[in-house]
Amino acid sequence: MKKALVMVLAVVLTAAYVGTAAADIVCADSSYCIVTFTNPAKDRISISPNGNGDTFANTGITIQVFLRNCNGAPLAGVPAQEVVLFNSGLCICPGGNIADAATDLNGRTTFSGSIRGGGCANSLTVFADGITICTTTVKTNSWDALPASPCFVDSSDLPPLAQKLGVPILYTICSDWNEDGFIDAAEIASFAAQLGAFCQ
Repeated sequence: MKKALVMVLAVVLTAAYVGTAAADIVCADSSYCIVTFTNPAKDRISISPNGNGDTFANTGITIQVFLRNCNGAPLAGVPAQEVVLFNSGLCICPGGNIADAATDLNGRTTFSGSIRGGGCANSLTVFADGITICTTTVKTNSWDALPASPCFVDSSDLPPLAQKLGVPILYTICSDWNEDGFIDAAEIASFAAQLGAFCQ
């Protein structure tokens, strides 16, 4: 009888512990993002491996992330490095895609800086603790034209730009860093300024 009572008590304590732990896990169903654009036509940032590309803040893009457990309670103190932006088409430098800070008392954090990396993508997905929170319509382009020399802007990135230079039929937003609808001398100057950029 005493042994059975100890066993029941152990099961109850284990269940209570698991329930408490589970309540502290980021829950995709109750977590969410809010993305706003100051200029709806400006939904893309140019990224560089050295972090000297556009920032979300300067481009007028605000990405807010709110993390909740499965009971809907805010998760405060989730480390910044656990909340990241990702797209499999990008090369991202180590630590180059993390949130601004740990989540606050409301479970909120933001992305206002840049992404240290390269590549052209038409969406960015927010992950927290490995769980997908949302996929945004925020886009990227880069002086680092993948797949050549990922996360390094070097001479191998110049040919893809040169072949599009002044040829409207070959136009792509991926090489139009001032987004004026043309690939011209302005892009050459912009590329020259980023030449040699690498993960730092």
